[in-house]
Amino acid sequence: MKLLYTLLFSLLSLTTFAQTTTDFVPWSAKHHLTAQDFGVKLKKETIGKAEFQLTTETRTNLYTKQKRTIVRNGLVRSKSSINPAHNVAQQLRFQQTLFDITEIYARKLRQMMPATPTASPTPTSAKTDPAAQMIAAAAKRRQQYRLQTANSTIAAKQAQWEKTIQKELAALQQFALPE
Repeated sequence: MKLLYTLLFSLLSLTTFAQTTTDFVPWSAKHHLTAQDFGVKLKKETIGKAEFQLTTETRTNLYTKQKRTIVRNGLVRSKSSINPAHNVAQQLRFQQTLFDITEIYARKLRQMMPATPTASPTPTSAKTDPAAQMIAAAAKRRQQYRLQTANSTIAAKQAQWEKTIQKELAALQQFALPE
């Protein structure tokens, strides 16, 4: 019996450790990106980039055998870079807007998850996989944003995009992860 408790405690510890990694900065309405959130600092006149990750995790209730999917949106610190000598405010505004766009699609994916999870997963193809569809839609939307705002350099377009994104986030508020 002690062995069972030890094994269970070890598994819970590993799960907790895996969720508290410092390489993943979760999206938050309370915390906007800062230069410290980026793991790579660039030199010269290069512009950085951010790596956003939309992940799904399936958890199974041990008693009911039901599965539920948790969708997370975050910045991967070790794959994200910023140039601290090149208009940091504009870089952060641009990357935060991209992060917010990704959060819209994370919430849409949470909305698509079934209200009553199934006991067994069903196989899906890339064309019918909701996560793959949301990732593709988010990438397309981020590209539209980049083109229309010239990477956030057109102030009027940037303001328009921010207003639209905030409306969409508010409309999907019930699908936000608790902070």
